[in-house]
Amino acid sequence: MSINSYPWLEKYYQGINLANLPHAIIVNGPKGVGKKILSREIAKLIISNEEDISTNNDHHSLMNTNTHPDFYEINKDVIKVGDISRRENDKWDPEKGKKDALSFLNLTPSISLNKVLLMHNVDSMTLSAQDALLKSLEEPAPYAYIIMTTSRPYSLKTTIYSRCQTLNIKNPSNVEINSWLDNRGLSDHSSLDFPSYYSPLMILNSIEDSNERVFKNFVESFDLFLTNKINQTEFIKSLNDLDLDLIEKLNFIIEMLKILLSSQILKKPLNGIYRSFGNFEFSNLKISNIINDINDLKFNFYKVKSINESHIFNYLCSDIKSSFK
Repeated sequence: MSINSYPWLEKYYQGINLANLPHAIIVNGPKGVGKKILSREIAKLIISNEEDISTNNDHHSLMNTNTHPDFYEINKDVIKVGDISRRENDKWDPEKGKKDALSFLNLTPSISLNKVLLMHNVDSMTLSAQDALLKSLEEPAPYAYIIMTTSRPYSLKTTIYSRCQTLNIKNPSNVEINSWLDNRGLSDHSSLDFPSYYSPLMILNSIEDSNERVFKNFVESFDLFLTNKINQTEFIKSLNDLDLDLIEKLNFIIEMLKILLSSQILKKPLNGIYRSFGNFEFSNLKISNIINDINDLKFNFYKVKSINESHIFNYLCSDIKSSFK
């Protein structure tokens, strides 16, 4: 699909000025907002910046099949120093072979006027890889451009940010998402049936994978737990049965607590799937502290990733249950 199929991305794309484009761009935004789509379209724009417009289709065709000699893409869970600058004794990479980012950038363009290095998930880049990349950011070749995507702001060294322009992509509003769903023939679904932090592509993936009821099922189980219709063991089992990783389950709990906290602070009645929660009483400070505790757990998980999931939920559920009356 073209960029105009994603109206919330198109406005950022239309703001790109090739005549004044920096050689390093960071596309930052929440998971599923379309950073990969936008960054590839920007890459196409840079690669196709030719006097002969008739060659643009050739450039696009080669990029779509990942065979363009002047376009290099890295999409890994962890970006290591060997991905940026490979040494003779580094192991053979089954995907990239002996290729690396800096070697690619140091070669002059083959068939385009420019070269583009596109790296996804750079918040997973190791410190040694960031140090290696800095060398290229300090003195970029006039034809070399680097585009990076990240889902966690300020996750890179400040020296990298100081050498890049950052595009912060915001999640569109519920109205915009619902309009987009309608245009795709999915008018039976609403963004309000998903967590508020769910981006359009996350919602679309949930619908396509028949997981559109995952959050609703969680809310229903949460209600049953607070009203003593299921016990803590049964509620934790329902959490374990969700086809989600630990961080996403914790995000569900935070989302639920934030909805209840916001309703009480702003004195706004709860509607829809949250209506039954309007009968509960709780301390705003207590719920705020629980949310902070969960965020601390998430931070520790990113650092350790060996936290016992059952222990976490037993602790949290006891704390949550005692907070509601």
